[in-house]
Amino acid sequence: MKKRLLPILVLLIILFILAFRPLDMDLNQAIVLSALIVTVVSWVVGYPNKIIASVFLLIMFIIFGNTPASRVLHFPLSPTFILIIFSFIFSQGIINSNLASKLFLPFINRYARNINQFLITMLVTVIIMVFTIPQSHSRIILLSIVYLEYFNSIDLQKETRDVLMFSLFAFNIIVHVFFKRGDIVLNNGILAVANVQMSELEWMKNLLVPGFAMTVLGMLLFKLAFRKELKLFQAGELSHEKIDLNRDDKINLGIIILIILLWATESIHNLSPTLVLIAGTIAMYIRGIIGFEDAKSVNIELLFFLTAAFSIGNVMSESGIADKIFGNLTGLLGSEFNYTYILVIVLSSMILRVFLGSSVTTMSVAIPTFISLSEGMVEPEVIMFLVFTSILTFYLLPFHNSLLAVGEGSFYTNEIVFRFGLYTILLTLVSIFCFFIPWWKLIGLF
Repeated sequence: MKKRLLPILVLLIILFILAFRPLDMDLNQAIVLSALIVTVVSWVVGYPNKIIASVFLLIMFIIFGNTPASRVLHFPLSPTFILIIFSFIFSQGIINSNLASKLFLPFINRYARNINQFLITMLVTVIIMVFTIPQSHSRIILLSIVYLEYFNSIDLQKETRDVLMFSLFAFNIIVHVFFKRGDIVLNNGILAVANVQMSELEWMKNLLVPGFAMTVLGMLLFKLAFRKELKLFQAGELSHEKIDLNRDDKINLGIIILIILLWATESIHNLSPTLVLIAGTIAMYIRGIIGFEDAKSVNIELLFFLTAAFSIGNVMSESGIADKIFGNLTGLLGSEFNYTYILVIVLSSMILRVFLGSSVTTMSVAIPTFISLSEGMVEPEVIMFLVFTSILTFYLLPFHNSLLAVGEGSFYTNEIVFRFGLYTILLTLVSIFCFFIPWWKLIGLF
């Protein structure tokens, strides 16, 4: 019944917008807004597939959006597009090498002797893998395989296993804050949307310290939310298994370490991350770790979705729709950048996140809007990071984060996500006002 009501409700909203053109919209603006609503609903319900929905939105934007096609198609014309494509293939090479299981299983088995140690070792493995696999979806799939193998080896009870598998996904989301390469799509995306240039070191300067404080708080809240299930955790018998790498493994590991070093020293040699990633992919191909068949690891549907999602902010701004919809916020925001102003930005971003679902879609709407409204009061970087920290770690259901959607059903349930999702409201608000803002003031960001 609910599935039948949703299309009817969407149709009524579209007819209302086209017929009455609220907020003094012209016909083109009404058509663009209607197309956006239809597409976002399509993305949320998963029908039709994202390619069809995204192409529809892009066509409507180009025809009616009063925005140059180069601005609508900004994402596929950017270096980030190539970076993301090769990140899929390079990440598949890491998976093919089987190095993660060989390196991490002995480490987990040796040091995860109680639940606190286990959560810490999980956090460490996630951070290590951020510097190894640039594509977040490939990274979480690989880590899921490693941890599932570990849980099966210690015969962990299902309710505890499901909660801990969810914690792997939740920690990945939080760690994405630390590093620019934490989520190569989202983190580079917010820079593109805000039209800001920032190195890895500058990103870490702004976010690493408060991000670590947020991680500690997140871990405490996670233990509070699932205290019953976590009490059942028991480590397996201590194994004396050592890391055993053959000659091929050592060569493959050397290639990966070299890529990591080149990423870390970008400011010295000035080689772009894209060139480094392409070189690493070629090296993997020469080694036989990947082949042409691994090109199928590139998520074409995601690329179409990102192209459409990243175009929303440009079209909303240049077509004048953003001013008409969010212009009324000017009075609420006020003329001074203070805590009330910040709270409005944070809560508005969180509310948008609930309804739009996707982080990319939310930031594509919120960042340009609030940068425009705050012009002259504060630097764009501040608005960018405020929206970013408001939406990244806040979620209620799996569709609010694509990583959570990967694991839902296979590793954990909606109910587990929602239980911790309620705590993410507190996690987000406390982190922003107690960790991030004081830190940004200390380093002179604003």
